[in-house]
Amino acid sequence: MRTKAEAYKRTEQQAWDSFSRRYTKIALPEFQPYGDRLVQMASLRRGMWVLDVATGPGEPALTAARRVGLRGLVLGIDFSPAMLRTAASRARQSGIRNVQFRHMDAEHLKLPGMMFERVFCRFGLMLMPNAQKALRETYRVLVPGGRVAVAVWSAQSKVNTLGIVREVLVRHRAFTPPPGAPDFFRFGKAGAIERALKTAGFRDIQSRRMTIEWVFADANNFWNSMKQGPSLKRSLVGLSPALRRTIKEEVARRLERFRRGNALRIPNEAVLAVGRKR
Repeated sequence: MRTKAEAYKRTEQQAWDSFSRRYTKIALPEFQPYGDRLVQMASLRRGMWVLDVATGPGEPALTAARRVGLRGLVLGIDFSPAMLRTAASRARQSGIRNVQFRHMDAEHLKLPGMMFERVFCRFGLMLMPNAQKALRETYRVLVPGGRVAVAVWSAQSKVNTLGIVREVLVRHRAFTPPPGAPDFFRFGKAGAIERALKTAGFRDIQSRRMTIEWVFADANNFWNSMKQGPSLKRSLVGLSPALRRTIKEEVARRLERFRRGNALRIPNEAVLAVGRKR
């Protein structure tokens, strides 16, 4: 019999498989600035071996591969086979040869210890039911002195694209996370990701908060984009057309405070942190 965590992982894998192509087109450009800053914070050098956990369609793995050069190596892992196929396709199209992609669970890395000099995890940790175990695995595969660099969402009130939608769904009793799902805002509390890294064994932890504005033409453009993601798509299943309209209209009203000229400029804050293995 599957545990709730195992059932959740299976459900999420299917959801991300179905979202892989749209994620690359819609979400990847929004996430790129966070990943670029994370790569800077990690102080990558040519020739390094790098692991990218929850790589999705290959970021920041492909960015890291360009930084470490042909004498370096990057391995991107994810639990979604469709995402990995997209990542491999993007690598081929870009002519990047020093990157590989493998299907793997971040909580059970099938890799030898002390193999990598850097490990990245951009917006994957908060989706893992046992994130602390994933961090311990990250620590295990790093060489002494190696660094981990992670990006997680801030508090719900500061991640407006996701936070506003969740608030409205909760108000209408339509927020339906799958059983076993973790709260993906849990590392946004002050000191939370730093404590998690320290508990896993990391030292010399540095963190910063980074806000990026996501730009949408209007509320309808925002809604059409968001409803393609696994979370909102799941919540809307089974709702009456009338309730869907009510939720959409309330979200639109709340977004109006972000209107600047002819567009909505919605700020989303992430926490970026780097730690070193002793």
